[in-house]
Amino acid sequence: MAELHPVIHAAGAERRHPDWAVMTEARRRHTERVGQLMWRWSGTLGHDRGTMIRWRAAGLLHDALKDETPALLRPEVDDAGAWPESLLHGPACANRLRAAGVDDDSLLGAIAFHTTGHADFRALGQALYMADFLEPGRRGLVRERSDWRRRMPSGWHAVLAEVGTAKIGNLLNRGIPIPRTTAGFWRTITAPGGTTP
Repeated sequence: MAELHPVIHAAGAERRHPDWAVMTEARRRHTERVGQLMWRWSGTLGHDRGTMIRWRAAGLLHDALKDETPALLRPEVDDAGAWPESLLHGPACANRLRAAGVDDDSLLGAIAFHTTGHADFRALGQALYMADFLEPGRRGLVRERSDWRRRMPSGWHAVLAEVGTAKIGNLLNRGIPIPRTTAGFWRTITAPGGTTP
């Protein structure tokens, strides 16, 4: 595997957030739990150490700008008008990493679309989508989340579809329109044959 960018290495190997991260302490703990799930799943899948570091880095970095003011994030996102304010942190973080020299498109895409999912997601993006939702600090669906975590990564496709169902159901229950990227992601993960890491 190619040498990891210093920001990615620091996050994944040293569990260090970048200096520009804007997160509460609770958010930091959330990202650490997501990173831990990503590390565990990657190891269980037999990935090499570099890939494991990359996966944990995605978990630690995905919410690095979650607690930044949306008005400050908007200029960092090219198509900011297409994103609800609550989701600007993903693409803003990916763009900030890209500006710092990170050229790992799979990791950047995973971070940008970790909440919505994306039809182009492969293993890393799908894992981050699930880990963000399944980390043990989340409230609600405690029994279900525990069961889904227990079934990962061997039950990848089924858990991915069940997590997608739960997330989309939550949006529908709250009267929030389904983002176009989420609809495309849903079509991809529910296609015959499904997707596996």
